[in-house]
Amino acid sequence: MNPVTDVVVMLLETPLQRWKSGSKNDLLKVGRPIPVLSILTPDKKQSKVFCRSFNPNLYQQHSWLCGSHYIQKLFCWPCLLIGQVKSVWNTIGYCDLKNLSRSIQIHQTSKEHIHNHLELKNLEKNSFTKKYIVNEHGNLFKKNYNENVRLNRLFIEHLIDLVLFLGKQELSFCDHKDSDPLNKGNFKELFDMHINRCSQEVKNHYKSIKNTFSDFSKSIQNDLIMCISESLINQIKNEIRLCKFYSIQIDDTTNISQNTQCSIIIRYVTDKSKLVERFLGFHNVNEDHTAQDLFNLIYSALHEFDIENKLVCQCYDGTCVMFAHLTGLQAIVKELAPNALFTHSLSHRLNLVLQHGCSINTKCRIFFANLTGIFTYFHDSTSRTNIVDNILGKRIPQFVQSRWSSRSKILNTLVHEWSGLINVFNFISNDPASSSESICGAIGHLKNLKTFEFAFLALVFSNIFIYTDNLFNVLQNKSFDIEFCLIKITTTCDLIKKKRNKYEFLKLFNQAVTFTKPTRNESTNQSNFKILFYEIIDNILMQLNTRFQDTNKLLFIQLADTTKFKEFSCKFPKNALNNLKSTYSNIFYDINKLKVELEVLYSDVKYQNLLHIYDMVKIIEQDSLKDILPEVYKLFILILTLPSNSVPNERNLFCLKRIKTYTRNSISKLRSSSHAILSIEKSLIHQLKETESFYDNIINIYANQKDKSINLAYKT
Repeated sequence: MNPVTDVVVMLLETPLQRWKSGSKNDLLKVGRPIPVLSILTPDKKQSKVFCRSFNPNLYQQHSWLCGSHYIQKLFCWPCLLIGQVKSVWNTIGYCDLKNLSRSIQIHQTSKEHIHNHLELKNLEKNSFTKKYIVNEHGNLFKKNYNENVRLNRLFIEHLIDLVLFLGKQELSFCDHKDSDPLNKGNFKELFDMHINRCSQEVKNHYKSIKNTFSDFSKSIQNDLIMCISESLINQIKNEIRLCKFYSIQIDDTTNISQNTQCSIIIRYVTDKSKLVERFLGFHNVNEDHTAQDLFNLIYSALHEFDIENKLVCQCYDGTCVMFAHLTGLQAIVKELAPNALFTHSLSHRLNLVLQHGCSINTKCRIFFANLTGIFTYFHDSTSRTNIVDNILGKRIPQFVQSRWSSRSKILNTLVHEWSGLINVFNFISNDPASSSESICGAIGHLKNLKTFEFAFLALVFSNIFIYTDNLFNVLQNKSFDIEFCLIKITTTCDLIKKKRNKYEFLKLFNQAVTFTKPTRNESTNQSNFKILFYEIIDNILMQLNTRFQDTNKLLFIQLADTTKFKEFSCKFPKNALNNLKSTYSNIFYDINKLKVELEVLYSDVKYQNLLHIYDMVKIIEQDSLKDILPEVYKLFILILTLPSNSVPNERNLFCLKRIKTYTRNSISKLRSSSHAILSIEKSLIHQLKETESFYDNIINIYANQKDKSINLAYKT
């Protein structure tokens, strides 16, 4: 044994009185060393020679006895620590086992030993008492501190509830009249009302920390918004890490300042078999962005989620992904994630997608802007709407200022009520009761209706959108019948192609002439408009071909068509299975096992009347069938993950719809993801509030921020 670690050796070299207070207390707490010694003392009894060995039981018989493993001798613990008079028991140690009993008896009855033993007991008592007092003070301080932390956290919980309420209702937190004593802003006014209804415990605690939160500064509100957002994003990220597959949807939204932002949506089935679409935030995009720029954005958002293997589908819409970049972008994504098919999302109204693609042409972009202006003009005023009702005898189709609504009905109304709308605008312009705003708008819209170019484009797009709107309805209602959808896509393209001829052009051209009766000064050069006509048709056909280029790879979706389970029990859909093997060969390794599982499923009567495959997935989860039907479960959740498939009775599923609702209601000039997620993911918030850790997770994030004026972390 090393002498440095032998307590007896240490005491012989450095007496106890020279030790530091903390070390003394530690030594007294540990107590005397009682090693098993290997002492041997030769002895002789009669003619027999033997050796006496040390008996460790002596330590129990004599509470003062200790030993040194290094020196291999016995010592007196009290005399070693306190003794002033030197003896063998506190200097060199005792090792004569033959005379040990007699020596022990002599030493423990000596006055010096008894005095030292009493002093040691008093020293130990005082040391433990001081430590106890210190510990008690520490425990009391910790208890009071933690109680204060509990009250602080309880108070912050109430603030979190206020933030969640305002976010859910899409209300502003403060406004420019915050200095008004009668209107201090929504957050402060709501807090004043709420605190009066809190428990007395919370009221009293608020009074004690009132100075800290006296003004409820904007930074406190923003900090809480950021922390709630971070907690929600963490939850979403955990769900994505646990899911088997996911798809990405990118769309654009324009804020009040007309700045385009890109929204990222992730669709997946959770590990609890719930189909969800989650919002991953708004991202600013430059007007001159490239396909590589957009790919970098996608990669930065998804690289931590095994994008190479888990991403099975990609969907794009809006001006943030211009048609010119679409082919390049989806190809770059496929290089990284080979499973990421490019499909059309049912969240994206097809006519609106095509409109965005045509907007690369300035004339088309101006046309759609003017078209939007006409119908918002009426819906912004009840009096103007009443005039339309009286003159036309019908209501103008509802127009919602969001990119996902359809313009088909609006275009049809415009084309079929052209002369009637001219009468409406003439009436408003000449009516003495009309406001200056109404007159100004009517004159501008009347000018558009009398413009040949506007009339020509209205006729062209209304003729095309009849077909594409019908196609969208088929895709929405027959999403599992891919063969039928492919036929409908081909038919739609053929119908549009047939319009690409001079006879169809002349028909629309002459109809536009009839609508507007252009003057000699107005340019109606047939050749120019024929070029525009062909350009629009070619653009739309190219968009349709690009957008549905991977649709033939989705024939396997038929395997999950519950309406055909009974039919499949008699005739298995081999083509669909082969299509799956070809499309996702690196996901479904054991096709034979999948085939057997599907055959069992198809032949089971209780599954033949299900309305949708999502119902089957729920049954697999509820009845714990994942281990029995692993390949079937994997197939069904992959199909649900594809945004091209509809899910009935799931109103809150489409995240894009929630985003559009939020952006339509939001008046913020700078729309932030942190604010947006409180409204867009209100369903997730409601779900998480049922868990015990919801508030704690948010408060822990808030507590880890710098310069917090109140204590929020417990001491352990």
